[in-house]
Amino acid sequence: MSVCLRLLAALVAWLPWRALGVLGLGLGFVAGSVLRIRRASVEEAMRRAGVADVPRAARAMYASLGRGVFELLWLRGARSDRRARALASHVVWEDGAFETLDAALRRGPVVLAAGHTGNWEAVAFAAARLLAERGRRLVVVAKPFSARGFDRFVSGLREALGIVVVPPGGAARACLDALRRGDVVVMPTDQVPEAKRHAVPVEVFGRAAWADRAPATIAARAGATMLAVVARRDGGSQRVRVAAVLRPREDGLLATTRAVTAVMEAFAHAEPSSWMWLHRRWREPIRAARPRSTFPTRTPA
Repeated sequence: MSVCLRLLAALVAWLPWRALGVLGLGLGFVAGSVLRIRRASVEEAMRRAGVADVPRAARAMYASLGRGVFELLWLRGARSDRRARALASHVVWEDGAFETLDAALRRGPVVLAAGHTGNWEAVAFAAARLLAERGRRLVVVAKPFSARGFDRFVSGLREALGIVVVPPGGAARACLDALRRGDVVVMPTDQVPEAKRHAVPVEVFGRAAWADRAPATIAARAGATMLAVVARRDGGSQRVRVAAVLRPREDGLLATTRAVTAVMEAFAHAEPSSWMWLHRRWREPIRAARPRSTFPTRTPA
């Protein structure tokens, strides 16, 4: 599969940037309207969130995801520095977002609480380029994709773009080490954690759900500032902003986790086409049994 993706990427690399929108629209139509991949679940979640014109919002989300796929293929097909700069130029840091990150780094370690908003891979790459200019790395906690070929393809692209990826298993120690080195850590906050021991109860669109307390836990232990970051798609561009600045404490992990969840919820309601509604946000954690972990056993306040 990875070989086929590389060949496809080589073909897509010949196309102009503006053509990717048409391809993304087609891919989104096939995925969302022909194959209807999780379409019923997506529309149900949007209705629960009070999104206006749910069918139209769902189509726009699938189109955005489709375009994101071709944007990554376009970059992977060439991987030249010129292409890298071109992609980074399509990431716009709104309202002094990167200046906010710079200011937080001057105070100490920084954890970015992120979600699957906009083209999150492109945003991570643009952030990694800017941080590299400051002698820092971007360390991202990410689960491997179930399709191994696609996972190898994306992993190769991330490595080529200077992004350090840490798997969830054992992420706590790796993230704390990275923060001590002065690197910036990115952790997802809009998915259900695999282990129930790391989960805390939250409410998402009026329905009980689970959220991962690991980002708040790691930030608190490192004495880090936590920035909740979101990105909305604007045609071929990503507009990134810092939605909240938090200072987690060990005795306030639940409050911090709920605050970040509320930020992502508000963004998804306001920009429904820029959040990935495909996640089974209200499922139970897969592992109910207590796994080995470096996290404390007590329930956070």
